[in-house]
Amino acid sequence: MNSKSVCLATVSIVALSVALPNEGHAQSELPTVTVVAPQSKPARRAKPVRHAARSSQTSRRAAAPVQRQVVVPQENAGAGVERANGPVRGYLATRSGTGTKTDTPILETPQTISVVPKDQIADQAASTMPQALRYTPGVSLDAYSANSKFDPVYVRGFLAEQFLDGLKLPVDPGVQWAAARAEPYNLERIEVLKGPSSGLYGQTNPGGFINMVSKLPTETPHYNFEGQFGSFNRFQGAFDIGGPIDKEGQFLYRLVGLARQSDTQINYQQDNKLFIAPSLTWRPTSDTKFTVLGSYHNIDNKGYQQYVPGQGTLLPNPNGSIPYSRYFGEPGVDRIKDEQGMVGYEFEHRFNNVFQFRQNFRYTDVNTDATAFRSEGLRADLRTLNRSMNYVLSSSNNIALDNQLQADFAIGPFQHKVLFGVDYLHLRGNADYRFAGIAPIDVYNPVYGAAIPPASSLTPFIHTDAKQDRLGEYIQDQIKIDRFTLSLTGRHDQARADLISSAFYPAPGVYHTDDSAFTGRAGLSYLFDFGLAPFANYSTSFMPLSGTDRAGRPFKPTTGEGWEAGVKYQPFGWNLLLTAAYYDFTQQNVLTTDPVNPLFSVQTGAVRSKGFEFEARGNVTREFQIIGSYAYLDPRVIASNTGTVGKYVPNVALSQAALWAKYNWFDGDLAGLGVGAGVRYVGNLWGDSANTIDVTAYTLFDAMVSYDFGYLRPDMRGWKAQLNASNLFDKSYVSNCFGSLAYCTYGQGRTVLLSLKYAWNADPGPPLITK
Repeated sequence: MNSKSVCLATVSIVALSVALPNEGHAQSELPTVTVVAPQSKPARRAKPVRHAARSSQTSRRAAAPVQRQVVVPQENAGAGVERANGPVRGYLATRSGTGTKTDTPILETPQTISVVPKDQIADQAASTMPQALRYTPGVSLDAYSANSKFDPVYVRGFLAEQFLDGLKLPVDPGVQWAAARAEPYNLERIEVLKGPSSGLYGQTNPGGFINMVSKLPTETPHYNFEGQFGSFNRFQGAFDIGGPIDKEGQFLYRLVGLARQSDTQINYQQDNKLFIAPSLTWRPTSDTKFTVLGSYHNIDNKGYQQYVPGQGTLLPNPNGSIPYSRYFGEPGVDRIKDEQGMVGYEFEHRFNNVFQFRQNFRYTDVNTDATAFRSEGLRADLRTLNRSMNYVLSSSNNIALDNQLQADFAIGPFQHKVLFGVDYLHLRGNADYRFAGIAPIDVYNPVYGAAIPPASSLTPFIHTDAKQDRLGEYIQDQIKIDRFTLSLTGRHDQARADLISSAFYPAPGVYHTDDSAFTGRAGLSYLFDFGLAPFANYSTSFMPLSGTDRAGRPFKPTTGEGWEAGVKYQPFGWNLLLTAAYYDFTQQNVLTTDPVNPLFSVQTGAVRSKGFEFEARGNVTREFQIIGSYAYLDPRVIASNTGTVGKYVPNVALSQAALWAKYNWFDGDLAGLGVGAGVRYVGNLWGDSANTIDVTAYTLFDAMVSYDFGYLRPDMRGWKAQLNASNLFDKSYVSNCFGSLAYCTYGQGRTVLLSLKYAWNADPGPPLITK
């Protein structure tokens, strides 16, 4: 097919894809500042060279591979150089595509980005996305207890939307239980883009959002297997294998899988999971790449997350403290089933030295079926707990598509990287929620066996069928002149939604909204010779809301705006990045409680969030890796009809500090040993909008130790053991409360996990850049 045919085909794909339905709504030198147009297309990659067989006579000291202290210039496009969506060696990513949708050095992106690579996820044995973000500044976690189906994350005071590979994950608008989740073991990195970002991504809150990047097929064969067991009868097996299929390397594959059987810190609750994710890449030419990605997970657990009363957990109780393991539901009745499937593709084609086109597509389907009790607060005796039984049947599915045309060129002294994009999102969601009161229980001496009404005997409180269509067009120009980088982004969004309600909330009827907005970002950075990069930006946000007020009027979208100024510093010759930033954001049209009927909301609120963040991460030496962070948040209500003006936004920690360090020995008597330790401080937060429930601060300690058996004996090369302990000293703490002392949550108690790993022909990734 010639270039003209490809262009016509591409235009046709874009036009067809974005049609909106009518019904419904260390480098040896610092990165150069000059952008150079792409060179002539490279020759096809050669077949990867496989490692030669190892001699059994190799000495102990030579048994394990030694990390190369090689410095690779970032502009070198050869093998082993980091890509925006590729592997990271160690704890420091130097490039990201989340902030600009292009492969851009983080130093030159005029916005704060925190990147958690898979090495950190593995070292800290994180099994959920919030666990992987525990050392990231400005992020509030653990909202719904340790054993939670949900992965809510608050960034700089606002609930963060979640994306996977740049495409939004679906959540049903009715009850928000059918929410898609990513499996951390299948992630190459987790990126937190902070600040209003609707200029590129459309509907997001002003605090920022989470973008998770999937593992992709690689040119180097790798075979990784892992077994894990530990606290709460946990047994888990996982594997990650892949590489080229044919001799020429046109076809690459990857297969990631995980199976877990586990109890939790709460009696009668489980944390079981099955997960599989195949992917295949086809590279017919050096200018074209097509990758198909799929995943499936199945969760079928007894029990469910539970709230705990504040008296006896957060506050004293004359009857004593409530044990961490105490279960308030009905064994054998509480359960949750969650099934999720995804299939999509990533297509890339370079036309010439200037133009390249990318198209990302994914279809996601989520179904949730839950029968879950809920605690409703203690009675006057401070031991008898009121309870309700809740039935939720919900589903969501979406089609997400993003088309991008990139042009790299120069006009005089100005180097341009221009991105034109059109994205489309179609979401369907259904929800059926019913509840009833059941017999109370003594939290200090529980007796189970209460009568449970069947779901069919109850009238739905929420019964909705929702459909949403969102279309966005955006343009971005990254302009470089000398050492300045100016990033200008503009976007127009259309968001149509139809919601049919046949239950109590919202009132029965058909609700239609048709919203649109212009958003954007302007950012400027300057890169000094010695690695210092000050930056500043101004950006806006736009977020449609589901639901109606008491009169049945659909809510207007929230809008936000704000600015950020900071500095990034990568010391010359060091693989270490320091980031400090101050920000000030405001969001309008925030929902507040209806003073006439507290079951409904009205839009009279506004929130302002400002604060300071600092983060340091990287590979200080070949042996020593470190992560340090600090955040101070000041999120306050600036407009409200409920007398909360000047109060802090609830459920957001007002300060944070964390430090994690890991040291590996490659020589001497301790060769093969690795140790890591961390401390996390989470400041106090308010559990209600009136700021009467003070959830106190807490400090937790984590630790890990690992050993590479290849240093012990040559024939054990590839075997590694790792022991992790989170909340090492088993501190009891309350992580959150929701509106009243009836709905508080316990944090995660001490968890100890032992992992045994085996790998061969593993991709070593980019070499470390060290001093």
